[in-house]
Amino acid sequence: MTRVVFVLMAIAVGSYYRWGVRAAGNEFEWGQDSGHYYDYLGRAFAGGHLYLPLEPSPQLLAQPNPWDPRVDDSFKLFDAVLYNRRYYLYHGPGPAVMLFTPWRLLTGHDLPENYALFVLCLGGYLFSAGALMGTLRMARVRVGPGMLAIMLLALGTCQGVPFLLNRVWVYEVAIGGGYFCIAAALFFLVRGFQSTRPHWLAAAGFMFGMAVACRPHLAIVGAIALVAILLTSWRRAIYFVTPLLVVGMAVATYNYERFGNPIEFGNRYLLAGLNQSKLNLSGSNVRPGMYYLLLSAPEFSPVFPWILITPHVRDVPRPVTNTVEPTTGAIYLAPFLPLMLSVFFARRVRVLTGMCVVSGLLVLLFITATGWSTQRYEVDFLPLLILGCLGSFAVVVDRLGKHWRCALTSVLCMAIVCGAAANLALGLAGPYDEMRFNKPARFVRIASWFSPIGQFRPVLNPPIDVSFKAHAGPLFFAGQLPYRYELSMERAGAGTNLISHYNQSTVTQEMASGAPGVWRVTYTPEAGEMHVDGDGREVLVHKIGALVSAPVQIRIP
Repeated sequence: MTRVVFVLMAIAVGSYYRWGVRAAGNEFEWGQDSGHYYDYLGRAFAGGHLYLPLEPSPQLLAQPNPWDPRVDDSFKLFDAVLYNRRYYLYHGPGPAVMLFTPWRLLTGHDLPENYALFVLCLGGYLFSAGALMGTLRMARVRVGPGMLAIMLLALGTCQGVPFLLNRVWVYEVAIGGGYFCIAAALFFLVRGFQSTRPHWLAAAGFMFGMAVACRPHLAIVGAIALVAILLTSWRRAIYFVTPLLVVGMAVATYNYERFGNPIEFGNRYLLAGLNQSKLNLSGSNVRPGMYYLLLSAPEFSPVFPWILITPHVRDVPRPVTNTVEPTTGAIYLAPFLPLMLSVFFARRVRVLTGMCVVSGLLVLLFITATGWSTQRYEVDFLPLLILGCLGSFAVVVDRLGKHWRCALTSVLCMAIVCGAAANLALGLAGPYDEMRFNKPARFVRIASWFSPIGQFRPVLNPPIDVSFKAHAGPLFFAGQLPYRYELSMERAGAGTNLISHYNQSTVTQEMASGAPGVWRVTYTPEAGEMHVDGDGREVLVHKIGALVSAPVQIRIP
């Protein structure tokens, strides 16, 4: 029955991942060459060199300091590394070695980055599930089919991957590669603890090394895993260490061949914005980083999908070098995380689950110390904490009486369901709510399944015909950020400006002779135009295209 549950959950999670990575309109583009960064790196490796097959622009090379953030972005390959008049990637080579280069050599074409991320995340989930089930076998704990299914649901949906799948670029591929490699390494490590055969530990060491080739700071996890091995079977540590060092030396050689320094990944030569070309490691970054990555609350709405990433960064005291993107804290993605304290009482697998928890916390600490807080980075540490939490909790609960076991299991199940709902909602909207913009009909159709109350049901191209008296400031809203239509009146010297804004499009109309007394706003879905009349005279027409809004989101402030 255990295998049946595993197969069914694998199919369910895999189907969702495959849908989620394309849900916002990013289809798999097969049999062609793309302009994606990891495809460039795959082509480079297939061609026998380390630099990207792109020539930097003469305008960029002519700059006295091409790495200055103030240099025109149109001259740059943004977030690439410029060194010795060549482009490189500072993102780890691991995904290119595992997927992009082999695919290029086999087919002669690029592998779609979103499909690569799907493969990495699904593989990471399968290995995580295998590691959890192996941990339970080590502890001689048997859980029922229902409980196993809910735990596998947590591994598949409560770790931030649904959000990662929504918008795929070079960052997400590197993070997905790290997730896959760490999950595979943990699976092999569990098997290594169960078996006397050395190849399991060798495979674990190799995959921990590949994790470093994807995300260098994941070396922390490999180091803690080595400590765990030394505590249990130090005589066999050589099988683990040897492949880990081999991959580490390969990464160091890769860096040396590019930049003449084995520990230089290219950050110093990064073409990026302010504070992005170096790690601002500082203890002063830790406190605000912990808040954003652990505790920052999402925005709750009565309109589908109900839970949204907060569109604005909260005002938390932080250093000027601290960079924050809108982030939902991990405690909302996995509300059961406090149960990881059970690791202290899980005697049979304390070393293994403790390794997951300690390494996850140390990765979290490192990320916060860098001064960067962003939603996608949670995938670096959250799966580790969840695996350690679930494994140790199952061991502890197994020793309790029936009533306590039922009560605590119910609490865990409710927390997992809440966390899964939050992850799925955030995964649907993603960082930029692209499905609402790229695939509005799809978004509205899905929303209709879960929106029984008309006032809160999103509508595609809703009828809009409202009138209101003129006043300074915001005048009218329709829709939801970031794709909310906004009309406002602002003072400009002696006169006023009427400003119509939607997405990245803004139309401004000067009101030199004074503002009208009554405004009327109408929307024509056929033309995708918002018309603004003042005292019966047309003042402004703004072509915005399709609009999605629930009736409750059409309002006059």
